[in-house]
Amino acid sequence: MTKQTASPSDIAHGAVVTEIATAGAAAEMAAAPEWIKILPAGKVTTRDGRFYIFDAEALAARFNADGIDIPVDLDHGISKNDKPAAVGWIKEMAAKPDGLYGRVDWLDTGKDVLAARSRRFISPTFHHTKEGKATWLHSVALVAAPALAMPALAHASPETETEEDPMKSIAEALGLGTDADEAACLTAITALSTGKVDKSVHDEALTKLSAATQELATLKADGRKKDVDELLEGALADKKIFPAQRDHYEKLCATDEGFDQVKALLGATAKGLAPSGLDDKTTLSDDEPGDPVTLSAKATAYQAEQAAKGIHIDIAQAVNHVKGNG
Repeated sequence: MTKQTASPSDIAHGAVVTEIATAGAAAEMAAAPEWIKILPAGKVTTRDGRFYIFDAEALAARFNADGIDIPVDLDHGISKNDKPAAVGWIKEMAAKPDGLYGRVDWLDTGKDVLAARSRRFISPTFHHTKEGKATWLHSVALVAAPALAMPALAHASPETETEEDPMKSIAEALGLGTDADEAACLTAITALSTGKVDKSVHDEALTKLSAATQELATLKADGRKKDVDELLEGALADKKIFPAQRDHYEKLCATDEGFDQVKALLGATAKGLAPSGLDDKTTLSDDEPGDPVTLSAKATAYQAEQAAKGIHIDIAQAVNHVKGNG
């Protein structure tokens, strides 16, 4: 088994004491019991205000995993390295609703102590986390005085290091409190697994979302076309543009940003253009001076140039500047 270490406050001797027999005649007390109660279940508060948490099932599982018998000694002699002699060995552990029990193979020295009734209480030595949760059992002692009557309820081992509770990390990963037990973690994991969406439902949702997105895009495009038509027809009526220029302006209005720029450009254009002789033309060269595409590009470039200098102008001002500079 891997050597276990803990800090001076993480191994407890005699913090919890259980009487080895609660009733019976002297003859019955003399008989060494096969099964003894080692620890109670749940939280136990000590006389000086500290508390410990005992998970009987987890402790029994740790014992079974280690596969090593637990010694029973006198007055914690083994854990304190005072009188390291066993008077019995715990061969089996069982978790019950009220606590942890152990089946003891008593040696003759242990039977003699029980027969003499000089030590009537069971006192375990166990490692625990900073939160007080017992993680594994080191040994069990026969003692004369109950722990709650002792001036010091727990003593320190000089060779130790903190042992982390692995369940704490799992609880934190699940978003639970650090005091969440194994049952709470399992419940959270089950909730996560049952919360998964079936693939068919997921695919159906994606299909509906795609259809809705396409429908929204179509409605938006239809709405913009209506606005573009109203803008350009109005510009034609006010003679701000020539019929041959309409297709160019419509292309510029293909996006919301382009529509806003054309709207600003036409807003800054005076009404009543003189006849240009372009009514019969269907296209206009992009390189031709005064072409709206070129004019818009130059105005946008000038606006960006000024913005880089920290000067913010609107598109109408940029158009006027470009027109003025030819």
